[in-house]
Amino acid sequence: MNMNAIDIYFEIIYKDTLVDFLLTQGYNDFYFFSCNRYGAGAFLKSAHEQVSARADFGVFKLFLNQENIISLSSSIKQELHGKNIKMYTYGVSEL
Repeated sequence: MNMNAIDIYFEIIYKDTLVDFLLTQGYNDFYFFSCNRYGAGAFLKSAHEQVSARADFGVFKLFLNQENIISLSSSIKQELHGKNIKMYTYGVSEL
């Protein structure tokens, strides 16, 4: 079955906010992974982040049809505007 995936990357402090948002929007089947964002830029806010050159991030992965991905990404952009959230989508095939 062909479908699409969406990866939602965010600062870890927004994890609970995003979980609540996804659940209230009716998305009840998704995955969470801890990850770090590395770099030497302005996004490193605390002294710890600047010394380690990384910030604590998370990523949610959902498998949806294209229409739901467009709807979800639009809702996230509208409701969580100003948060450091990046979204990427791509086609996948279930084996």
